[in-house]
Amino acid sequence: MSDDEQTPAWRYLVPGLLFAGMAAYMLWTGEMAVDKQRTMTITRAGSPLIYWLSVVVCGTIGTLALYKVWQRIRGS
Repeated sequence: MSDDEQTPAWRYLVPGLLFAGMAAYMLWTGEMAVDKQRTMTITRAGSPLIYWLSVVVCGTIGTLALYKVWQRIRGS
């Protein structure tokens, strides 16, 4: 049994939900705050390359992690 098979499913579920949630939040609001005071935000119009790259990366990582959980649940 490899180390990957011994890892509990929740260790993929938590980051998967967080990354997918981040991508969904960014798509919903159209922006991403860089600091707590919101003095710097990345928006669709202001920084489209950074914004869409962040959405794609977060969405991809979240999707892959949730797919791994789905495989574990199905027993594949």
